[in-house]
This record gives sequence, C-alpha cells and structure tokens, in this order.
Amino acid sequence: MTPAELNLYAQAERRRREDEQRLTEANIYSLAALIRSMVWAKRPPSFERVFPEREDAKKPMTDEQMYAQVVALNRMFGGEEVD
Repeated sequence: MTPAELNLYAQAERRRREDEQRLTEANIYSLAALIRSMVWAKRPPSFERVFPEREDAKKPMTDEQMYAQVVALNRMFGGEEVD
C-alpha cells in the first residue's frame, strides 16, 4: 500500500466514523425527545404512533408486490427468468 492509498483509506475511515457519530447523536436526541414526551404527558403516545414504520411490516403484500419481491430476490441470487 502506497502512502497515497493509506491516506485515502484514513480519510475514508475518518468520514465513516464522523457519519456514525452524527447518526448516534441524532438517535440520542430523538430518544431524549421521546423520553420527554413520555414523562410530561398525561397519556404517553402509543407504540404505533411513535414507531409508524413498524406498521408497514404488518400489512399484507399485494400479488404485484409479492411478484416484484420474488423477481428482485431471483436477480439478487443470480437466477434466470424463463418465459
């Protein structure tokens, strides 16, 4: 590994760690805001209201969505489409 390559690797690793730190800070802030609303509310918000993305997993897939998922998995694993 040349010094230039080592320098690029070090810069990329620094950027990755900075991004990870920003994400951690955002998660801490979100958690603090959620805790605040839980402590000061007479009735805390429901789980579904706090985490609405969890509800999407419960919805059944349509036939078209299921077919698109199968096609995507087939391509991802290197399968062939036979007509």
